[in-house]
Amino acid sequence: MIFFPVVNEACRVLAEGIAVKASDLDISAVMGMGFPPYRGGIIFWADTLGSKYICSRLDEWSRMYGDFFKPCSYLAERAAKGAPLSSTMDPAKSRL
Repeated sequence: MIFFPVVNEACRVLAEGIAVKASDLDISAVMGMGFPPYRGGIIFWADTLGSKYICSRLDEWSRMYGDFFKPCSYLAERAAKGAPLSSTMDPAKSRL
């Protein structure tokens, strides 16, 4: 549960084109922030829970605690469609 805001921020990074693939964020999470490698990375882990579940929890926390927990549009779109966070909807160019 503590990683749900991290998943939300990772979705923002994908939506803004800072990272091109979800696997880039998975590797970054494992190598950079010490995310457990056996979990596969932050987006891979989030896909095991499902975008709908994560979005619903963040929505609930947003109502209770404020906009810090408000799901970004990328996450909300994926949850509405039932799509995994790791699938690409449209090709994005990296901003880096």
